[in-house]
Amino acid sequence: MKSAIIVSASSDIGFALSERFVDKEMRMFGTYRTHSQKVTQLKERGMQMVCCDLAKRHSILSACTALRDLCPSWDILIMCPGVQDPICPFAETEFGLWEEAIMINFLGQLRIVRELLTTRNLDGGSEPVVLFFAGGGPNKATVNYSAYAISKVALIKMTELLDARGLSLSIRDG
Repeated sequence: MKSAIIVSASSDIGFALSERFVDKEMRMFGTYRTHSQKVTQLKERGMQMVCCDLAKRHSILSACTALRDLCPSWDILIMCPGVQDPICPFAETEFGLWEEAIMINFLGQLRIVRELLTTRNLDGGSEPVVLFFAGGGPNKATVNYSAYAISKVALIKMTELLDARGLSLSIRDG
């Protein structure tokens, strides 16, 4: 039976994907930042959930440890996080909020991918698949959404670099 991990499984995109994957009789694992009714629903449907705040390094590392214990030979890793705030001209933004958005939208996701890829148990035999969502940020200069746009452009470039190294990675415009 194949296994999938959905990071930000309780977000809009993550929740929709989680519900579809649970129906496909896969072993499902996911993360959430704050407990919500969606988290409860996913747990009730058999998905194992782990708390993970992508703005906090220790939370990411703790979640990765829990996911490795729960699912050491995962097949699919789907990255659904995304925050658009702060929404304002770059010169007027509170830089700490801007940095946090970069952490959630880019660096935190890469930390998870690196942690889970480098420690993945290869007993499953299949190549892992990693899927990122980039949203509309890279398509044009999105005024007042600089942290979101920059982090998604960086995510696309990093995916290209990792893919060139032979990893099965892809970007979806969501």
